Amino acid sequence: MPRHSRLAVVLALLLTLSWSCEPAAARQDTPEVRLGLVATFSGEGFRAGRDALEAARFAVDAATAAGIPAIDGTPCRVTLIPFDDKDSPQQAAKGVRELAAHKHVTAIIGPYPSGLANAAALAADAVGVPLIAPAATVAVVTTGRPHIFRIPFTDAFQGLVLGRLARQQLDLARVAVIANRDSLSSASLADAFVKAFIRCGGKAALFTYADRDRDFAKLMDKALADAPQALFLPNATKETILLALAARKAGFTGTLIGGDAWDGREVSGLDAFKGAYFVDHWRESAPGARSQAYVAAFKKARKRSPTEIGALTQDAVDVVLAAVARAGSTDREAVTRALMDLPPHDGVTGTFDFVDDGNPVKSLYITKVTDGGTRLESTVLPPPEPCGK
Repeated sequence: MPRHSRLAVVLALLLTLSWSCEPAAARQDTPEVRLGLVATFSGEGFRAGRDALEAARFAVDAATAAGIPAIDGTPCRVTLIPFDDKDSPQQAAKGVRELAAHKHVTAIIGPYPSGLANAAALAADAVGVPLIAPAATVAVVTTGRPHIFRIPFTDAFQGLVLGRLARQQLDLARVAVIANRDSLSSASLADAFVKAFIRCGGKAALFTYADRDRDFAKLMDKALADAPQALFLPNATKETILLALAARKAGFTGTLIGGDAWDGREVSGLDAFKGAYFVDHWRESAPGARSQAYVAAFKKARKRSPTEIGALTQDAVDVVLAAVARAGSTDREAVTRALMDLPPHDGVTGTFDFVDDGNPVKSLYITKVTDGGTRLESTVLPPPEPCGK
């Protein structure tokens, strides 16, 4: 059995266990916060699901050790209940319904990709359970859904930032955008970038491909026909790598630019990405006392470095538990109201606040690929000044 298959089997077995962080003797008369975790534990995204599960367990351990949240002075018992979305929107929605109806969860963390999060958010809002999307950036996930919140910034924000970066800081006039038309997140970020770049005075040409396409030679010939100075690739890492290699093979020597879906660990090891720019939600070297304390504590407990998915998960768990403490209740509606009323949260991935809806006001990191690694290029605070003003 291949190694990745064995890992997937182990994760599937782990999901049969309900995870609680309180000793058995303390479980009788304490209030309980039941947290659902919807993530991919089988399928192409299982590695991210593994990181999310480990991070959620770490977050629950840390909360339990600190005696939070507390209701009427009594520390809560926090129970984590994972559900495998199998990288399927239908399964993600099913997981929400099952966790809400049969596991009686207080709130749900996940799913992570925007397409899955959108399906889950629709189901969660319908049954009135608060859902925190740790990584989904597409606007529709939270739009018109009062029970749905997200940890990251939106595509509108990162698209505007990247459009300004390309036109004003990198002084690019022509950019070709290559997006996966079947991916909600890819299409959303491509649209936001194109609008921003054109408003800043640049020329952007959009090219698309189908989700299962992997031979990009002909598409690349079309994209490079107008001699763009850069390629904007708002795609998942595997597709981005194939596109970048096809571009370099076709003779493209310009700059590569990407969004938050790029995995810096993977792209930074390839010569094709040298000098590229992309967006990070968080980096291990991120500034801030909260982030640095998290890295140190995670390394000590887990004997390895935390991941970006893990940091986003930590913030998702933390805001739910903070809302429970503020509400003084595990009632879903009370927790939903408390989430909206939370003061600015000093999180691992930055300070953020839910002001008018479930979209936090939050900064982002611009990262540059260097020789064999990446470096933090800049931190952008919201809102950036748009071109044209």
